[in-house]
Amino acid sequence: MQKLLARSLSNKLIAIKRVTQVNAGRKTTGVDNKRYLTDNARWQLAQEPFDYRNFKPLPVKRVHIPKSKGKFRPLGIPTIKDRVMQMMIKAALEPEWEARFEPNSYGFRPGRNTIDAIKQIQRYLQGRSRSPWILDADISACFDTIAHEPLLKRIPVFKTIVRRWLKAGVVEMGKWHMTATGTPQGGIISPLLANIALDGLERLFGAISGTGRYLSPQQRKGLNKGIGLVRYADDFVITAPSKEVIEGYILPKVTEFFRERGMILNTEKTRIVQRREGFNFLGITIRLYETKNSRRLRATPQKWKVNNFLRYIKAIIQSSISHTTDNFIDKLNPVIRGWTNYYRHVSSSKTFNKVSYQLFRMLWRWIYRRHPTKSAQWRKDRYYRQVGTRKWTFCTDNKYLLDPSTVRISRYASVRTSTSPYDSTQRDYWTQRRSRPVRNI
Repeated sequence: MQKLLARSLSNKLIAIKRVTQVNAGRKTTGVDNKRYLTDNARWQLAQEPFDYRNFKPLPVKRVHIPKSKGKFRPLGIPTIKDRVMQMMIKAALEPEWEARFEPNSYGFRPGRNTIDAIKQIQRYLQGRSRSPWILDADISACFDTIAHEPLLKRIPVFKTIVRRWLKAGVVEMGKWHMTATGTPQGGIISPLLANIALDGLERLFGAISGTGRYLSPQQRKGLNKGIGLVRYADDFVITAPSKEVIEGYILPKVTEFFRERGMILNTEKTRIVQRREGFNFLGITIRLYETKNSRRLRATPQKWKVNNFLRYIKAIIQSSISHTTDNFIDKLNPVIRGWTNYYRHVSSSKTFNKVSYQLFRMLWRWIYRRHPTKSAQWRKDRYYRQVGTRKWTFCTDNKYLLDPSTVRISRYASVRTSTSPYDSTQRDYWTQRRSRPVRNI
C-alpha cells in the first residue's frame, strides 16, 4: 500500500500543489535555482517522472538563519523537485509511524503542538504525590548528528531513496561537502526522519506494557515508577521522584540511547531542577508556587521571550515612522495576534497587561515623533478613540490595533494521545479539533 501511494498520480499532484503553492518556502530555490510559480511551470513539473526507485536527488543548498542569543541555525534547502518527492514519500511513511510513535512525542506531528506538550508536563508535576524533580534536556545539534545506519534500519520501505537524500551532500559557498551524518533542517521529510530516529525514548522507562498498552508513570514498576517523559522534537523533559533517580538511572540510559544514534546531550541546556525552582520549555516557564495555605503549578510566558517580542515590536514601530496609520496597524496586528494566540492557553493575564502598557508607551513615542509640535490632547484625539468600554484604542476609521490586554485566557483541550489523524474511526474527533487550531511560534 505504501509503495502504491508513493507512485500515485494523485499523491504527486497534491505534493506539487503543496510545495509550489501552499508552503511558505515555495519561492526559495535549491542548488538548481528553479522555481515553479506559474500554472504552466507547475504543469511542466507534473509531466516529469517521480519514481522513488530511480530518483536521483541533488545536494541541498546550505544557508544560515539567525536564532536566539546571536547564534545561527544551518538550513539545507532541497530543490523543488526533491521537495515534491519528499512530500510524496512522507505521505506514504507518516500514517504508519503515527500509529507507532510514542504517545508523548509532540513535535512535527499532525494534530499536535507545543501547548499539548506543556499541558502534559503540568499533569505530570501537579499534586503532592507527583514527581517533583525535572531533567530539562536538549540534544546537541540533533538534526546534524543523527547516525544514518541506525535510522535506515528502522525504515524497511523506501530505504534506498531515503539513503540517497541523506548522502546527497550540501553545497555551501559554491563547494560540495559530503554528509556523513544528520538529516538537513529544511527538508520536508527531515522532521519525520528525526522523530523516527528519536522514537523509543519513552519506552526506555516502561511507558508501554508487553501488550502495547500505555502505562502512566504511577502505574509503572521498580525504578520506572513515577518517571514521565515529554518530547517536542529535540527538546524533552523527564520528571522523576528524586534527583538520585535522575543522576543514577535516567541520565545513563538516556545518554546510551543517544550514543547509539550518534547524538549527545547539550550540556549547556541540560539541567536538573526541582519544580519549585522552575524551568523553561518551548518559550514557557513552568514553576510550582508555594505558600502556607496553597500550592499551585503555573505556566507563564518565558521572560526572555516576552522581552524579545517587545524588542521586535519596537523595531517594527521605529521603522514605520513614514507609514500610514492603516499600514502601520496592518504590520503590527498579525504579530500581536500570533504571539497572544500562542500564550493565551497559559497564565498570561499579567504578562498581557504589561505588554499592553509597554506597547502604549512605544505608540505614544511614535505619535510624538510624527507630530512633535502638537499638543497631547490633539494626539489623543487623532489616534485614539473609545471602542466599547476602552477609551484609549489606537485606531483609524477603518481598523484598530489589537490590545494584548483584551485577549482572553482560554482553556485548552489537550489532544488524545492514543489517536491518530489517519485513523478513519476518529474522523469526527479530528474534524472537531481542527476547527479550533493552535499555532506554534
